[in-house]
Amino acid sequence: MSHFMRPQSFSALLHWIEREYREKDSIFGIHKSLFWQPRRERFFVPDLFGGPVSSPIGPAAGPNTQLTQNIVASWLCGARYMELKTVQIMDELEFGRPCIDVEDEGYNAEWSQELKLEQSVREYVKAWLLIPVLERLLGWEGSEGAGGLIFNMSVGYNLEGILQPRMQTFIAKMLDASEELAEYRAVLKREFPQYADITAPSALVNSVTLSTMHGCPPDEIGKIARYLLEERKFHLFVKMNPTLLGRDEVRSILNETLGYEDIQIPDPVFDHDLKYPQAVEIIRMMKEASAKHGRFFGVKLTNTLAMYNYRRIMPGEEMYMSGRALYPVSMNLWNRLNREFGGDLNVSYSAGADAENIARIFSCGALTVTMASDLLKPGGYARMGQCLENLKAAMEKEGASDLREFARDAASNLERAAADALTDRRYKKSYYPGAPKVPSELGFFDCVTAPCMAQCAVCQDVPEYVGLIARGDYDGALSAILRRNPLPGLTGYICTHLCQTRCTRSNYDEAVEIRALKRFAAERGKVATPRVERSARKVAVIGGGPSGLGAAMRLALAGVQVTLYEARSRVGGMMAIAPVFRLPHDVLDKDVQRLKDLGVTFVLNHRVTEPPERLLEQGFDAVYVATGFPYDLPLKIEGAEAEGVWTAMGLLEATMDGSRPNLGKKALIIGGGNTAMDAARTAQRLTGAPVTVVYRRTRSEMPAIEEERHLLFEEGNLLEELASPVRVVVRDGRVAGLECERNALGEADLDGRPTPVPTGEKFILEADSIVIAIGQSPDRELFGDGRVALRRNGSVITTREGRTSRSGIYAGGDLISGPDIVIRACADGTRAAEAICRDLGVELPPLPSLPGLTREEILEAKRARARRADPHKEEHLPVADRKGFELVERTLGEAEARSEARRCLQCTSHCDKCVEVCPNRANYTYVALPAAFEVPVVAMRGDAPAIVAHERFAVTQPRQILHVEDFCNECGNCATFCVHQGRPYMDKPRICLNEEDFASQDDNVWRVSDGLLRRREGGAEMRLSVTDRGYRYEDGDLEVTFDRGFAVESLKAKKPFEGERSLVRAAEMRVVYEGVADALPWLL
Repeated sequence: MSHFMRPQSFSALLHWIEREYREKDSIFGIHKSLFWQPRRERFFVPDLFGGPVSSPIGPAAGPNTQLTQNIVASWLCGARYMELKTVQIMDELEFGRPCIDVEDEGYNAEWSQELKLEQSVREYVKAWLLIPVLERLLGWEGSEGAGGLIFNMSVGYNLEGILQPRMQTFIAKMLDASEELAEYRAVLKREFPQYADITAPSALVNSVTLSTMHGCPPDEIGKIARYLLEERKFHLFVKMNPTLLGRDEVRSILNETLGYEDIQIPDPVFDHDLKYPQAVEIIRMMKEASAKHGRFFGVKLTNTLAMYNYRRIMPGEEMYMSGRALYPVSMNLWNRLNREFGGDLNVSYSAGADAENIARIFSCGALTVTMASDLLKPGGYARMGQCLENLKAAMEKEGASDLREFARDAASNLERAAADALTDRRYKKSYYPGAPKVPSELGFFDCVTAPCMAQCAVCQDVPEYVGLIARGDYDGALSAILRRNPLPGLTGYICTHLCQTRCTRSNYDEAVEIRALKRFAAERGKVATPRVERSARKVAVIGGGPSGLGAAMRLALAGVQVTLYEARSRVGGMMAIAPVFRLPHDVLDKDVQRLKDLGVTFVLNHRVTEPPERLLEQGFDAVYVATGFPYDLPLKIEGAEAEGVWTAMGLLEATMDGSRPNLGKKALIIGGGNTAMDAARTAQRLTGAPVTVVYRRTRSEMPAIEEERHLLFEEGNLLEELASPVRVVVRDGRVAGLECERNALGEADLDGRPTPVPTGEKFILEADSIVIAIGQSPDRELFGDGRVALRRNGSVITTREGRTSRSGIYAGGDLISGPDIVIRACADGTRAAEAICRDLGVELPPLPSLPGLTREEILEAKRARARRADPHKEEHLPVADRKGFELVERTLGEAEARSEARRCLQCTSHCDKCVEVCPNRANYTYVALPAAFEVPVVAMRGDAPAIVAHERFAVTQPRQILHVEDFCNECGNCATFCVHQGRPYMDKPRICLNEEDFASQDDNVWRVSDGLLRRREGGAEMRLSVTDRGYRYEDGDLEVTFDRGFAVESLKAKKPFEGERSLVRAAEMRVVYEGVADALPWLL
């Protein structure tokens, strides 16, 4: 693959634009619904650099302003201030690839143009003329009045380079592009006469941003600035580095305040960079020079921040940070400079700007705001539309007629903004939950995947039921949930919702509140009991926890007669004794009632004590064992039998029926898991005082999920970390305290957590009661002398489908894995039930296929993908009111639920993230009709080829992706956001627009021209063309004709060959050809 971009001619670009817009209502893959419609009145900035600007935002100098199509895409989406890619005399630099990493905070490794200077100027001129052409094409001509667009040139990196002849020629061309404009206007007259009268000013720029290298000497910066302003008469911004705050403050903000502990900024970064007093001196000098020469001067805040390349996504030892982590640093630097100059400082801002903070940035006095990291995330250029909407709404709310009036309290606004940036959780490292990815590889086709579903143990159809909620169909939503999840009520309250950790929304703001929406659907939806034809097969289920209930549900839906045995008086397993402030009894009862309605027989208060084989002997065809780990592990220390010592399950069971045991005033909870959290919060309500959790490691190593830990501490409870219990202090036969030994963290153990190492330091914690929650154990008595194979800890050994070593006996849930989460237990039960049905010859009811979205619904989802939207979280009972057992989390209201559901991005129907995040517009969606057929496998039989077998080939999804090689520089951004473990720029069909690139590459390279699709794999070329009857395929060995159904009509060998040849590549070429012809015909 070549990482060199191939700029397209003015003619080719305009032909592409015209045809795509005419046939697809889009330009460079951006649908017209995402265009920013301009307005004639100057609502934002009445004047900048001596002229108007229609919108004060745009792309920062970087990957979004390098090629013509990048600038055009920016303009379409609302940018009117274009900070062009920084150019310098050294225009043949080689940068490592990939060079962009913006999964969360942004990083890059390239810092200058990747085109030759002569190419760069032509890219800018093409964009400069195309924009007025687009105004006419779109019907916007005159809508913005005269002017309204600013190209801001960015140059670096030293005066010697800027004075070189080629750089001087570049600058001269940017000031007078008459020659290039005449050339392109000739194209208009020759090929596009409807635009022949369109003109554009010969001067592209009258302003420049000076970008200097990290470590550039102050006197060099001053010389360049004076040259640009005084000699070349440019209006000038000088870009400042965030290191001006100083090493201590920068490191403190990033490493400590914001929690970016992995970031390492070496001392030389600060040693070499401009110091604050030097920057102040340069600014004062240039302010005087600008006043003297009648030119504008300001500072650009800020440059990227150099640091050690700890992520190792990109090659090299150094990388440069941008994005949300840089925002607090840059805002605090701005505030410091603003104080220094008494508010008299012009600022162009660029560091972590987005739709959520952009109005605040302008209220602090910024004249323009440019973005890079935000535009490189899903939604891409279209994110700018919401920026402008939010800015306009904020100005209207303040009654401001323009940005100057909006920033009338700039100094005080900036003081508050800088302070808030240090505390706002969305700038902290912990805000981002991780990339929404799945473990699968990326192939040519069928890559649309919802990562939330892949992360869910039961593969819950999240986008489907959430979409139904958005449309107000709550019955349909509940029905969709029940297809895979037997316990929607229970999981709507207590599921650990791992799905939300992989929600695509995290690329924008925060995950969709999936669990809250499931809870809403479970409460509002109504589903009739399905009519099931009963079979003669009978299955016993031992254990009424989530796994047993999951198995019972799937078996009953298949018509199997199910008898479920439960040792307690209530089914639900550990969930039956969950505190009612987390899970009300009636929620679980409603889930269980569905199983009763399906005919499941429940035998309660019945502990099975004999091996499950006995149930087979009693006439059951199979037995599913899901007894979990029902017993507390004992704490074997002195005094553990004293009065006032409780087990966690003992305490929870005691409160299950409404009893309120007396724990005294001081309770200690030993353990750090989810059960310990339940026991601690219960104990707090019983004692009326904060309880202390005693844990042998630290908070960050606690196995309890973060949500449960947060609730524990939010309610005022305490943690005694690095403490191991060694003795219960007993007075008069009852608990008086707990003696502990202090630990230190040692080397990591098998589960990756550091081992607690005793230090010998002892101490005593006073207590009236102690609750032991250090783990659970299985019912070893159950299997007795049976033949089911067990592990040493008593758990059962099974296959993935739940089959044990004894035929007819199946197991799942905690019994096979140890204590785990509810949804995995449900999945075990469902999977085992399906295995039982297959083994017994019982037909399983098929799961329906997921419905697709209409074109209009996909466009609506794409609009949602360009916008931030704050989540609607469930309301929590105020902490001060959590004194009893009243429910803490309240269910969403209808308006909130439907609004929250509309935040879902419908990832099962489309993805297009690689399309959106590519700054160069190198990835495109095409539509392929789903197809499946048997592809021939050919071998020589004597002197002639013959079909000797068939290979199944299928394309199941309508939306597919191809890659335009000429636009790509291998930045790697599409790989960052691809939901799979792949690289779209390498793994998708790579289309070459020129013969040279096609011929020079050996693998996965394609070319379409004159109705012929060519492809190279392993250095060999294949060809596919359309005929009157179907298709003609040719490679080095074969010539094959197919009919329209892709059945072979003729088969000819060019020469004898050995082995077998599958024609699956021909089938792949058919899909690509038809997709391109239908969706991207301008490539043909």
